[in-house]
Amino acid sequence: MKKKRGIKRDSRSFFHEDKNRYIMIVQGIIFIGFIYVCMYLIAELDSTELSVAILISPLAGLFILQTFVTGLEEWLLHRDKKRYWYDWSETIFVGLVFGLLLLTKG
Repeated sequence: MKKKRGIKRDSRSFFHEDKNRYIMIVQGIIFIGFIYVCMYLIAELDSTELSVAILISPLAGLFILQTFVTGLEEWLLHRDKKRYWYDWSETIFVGLVFGLLLLTKG
């Protein structure tokens, strides 16, 4: 994307000073949901009967939701820099890989 569209990738952490407060709250809720689902899978369900795809689904969900929300933030606040293309392409890529894993009953 850097060569074709001239979009530069800036790495921004969760605690970056430009980060929107509401986006940080949404990402925190997503992370707490991830912890809850992981604990539910470990504590309540028998993990020996579950497939690998089901066991890693919270992690895939975390990546998909976090990158989508980050892309949405970039699109809403910094639309002119077009960095949201990187985040949304990551979202699509992780979703496709996870979907492929589900289809193969991994």
